[in-house]
Amino acid sequence: MNTDIKVNTSTAMTFAKLNMNGGTLTIDPSGISEENARVRMVSGELKETDIQAEEYFCDGIGVVLGSEAQSFELKSDAVINIDYQGSGIIHRVIRVAAGVKASIVEVTRGRAAGTVVNNTSYLIEEGAGLKLIRVQLLDKDTVYADDLRAVLEKDATFEVNRIDLGGALSYLDSHVRLLGKGADYRASGDYLLNGEQRLDINMVSEHIAPDTQSDMRSDGALLDRASKIFRGTLDFKSGCKGAKGSENEDVIMLSPGCGNQSLPIILCGEEDVEGNHGASVGKISDEILFYLAARGFDEKAATALIVRSRISSSASVIPDEGLRSEVERIVDEVLS
Repeated sequence: MNTDIKVNTSTAMTFAKLNMNGGTLTIDPSGISEENARVRMVSGELKETDIQAEEYFCDGIGVVLGSEAQSFELKSDAVINIDYQGSGIIHRVIRVAAGVKASIVEVTRGRAAGTVVNNTSYLIEEGAGLKLIRVQLLDKDTVYADDLRAVLEKDATFEVNRIDLGGALSYLDSHVRLLGKGADYRASGDYLLNGEQRLDINMVSEHIAPDTQSDMRSDGALLDRASKIFRGTLDFKSGCKGAKGSENEDVIMLSPGCGNQSLPIILCGEEDVEGNHGASVGKISDEILFYLAARGFDEKAATALIVRSRISSSASVIPDEGLRSEVERIVDEVLS
């Protein structure tokens, strides 16, 4: 029996007819299995452990589906390959112990006739730091639900860099709680969509403690009849004095049939805070095209050059040269 799950729900409702308040993911729980999600450690170490994290991560898609979370402690820099062989779910809690500085490179591939889910939560303790690189290369017939949660304690840092190129319909939900004084969260995401691809993004930065900082970016390009919605929320709670946050996106629309929706939100329960948001949506400017035309590029070649350079810049943080080349090859195929 199918279950309807509300996903990417907006923190502030707008007119229902705009269809921007959230999405509904229809899943048959009996058809989704942990065995269909193959997680392989290429390098590094995640040590299975017991973490009492229910007070932090008591919701999420995995919880709704009744999946029991596996708990791990990150011991060193890690490279993880995730391969879905059918409708599968990953439900994990990863702890970065106090003072530890580490990184995770996570590559997601695979195909499913139904939905694949990655519900991963991160507990980053005092003075710890985590750099997370996520590259999503799923088959373009697959529905993808990525539910990322994080709690940052005092002086913790969390940097997220992601590239999303696959999936027919992708829900990307991230909810980060800056629980400790001086916590710092930085997130950037890049995408290139074509055909009928649809990307639904919901990013929430919840400032709870004083002197916390966040910076969220989402940049990409749309081709053909592809579409995207971005919801970004800076939520300044009472007591987070001195907190600073920003949210920005830059969308290039390369075809008349593509669609874009943007919903930036700032919620403020504290006076002594600084919040900024901005969006740039549209075609590549005539000035840039003219500049490149003067150097021998026609419009198609100039457009491909600009989009490719954006993705390549984001891919430069990927330590593996082979993976960088794979990303660039996929981009070239889409733009050709």
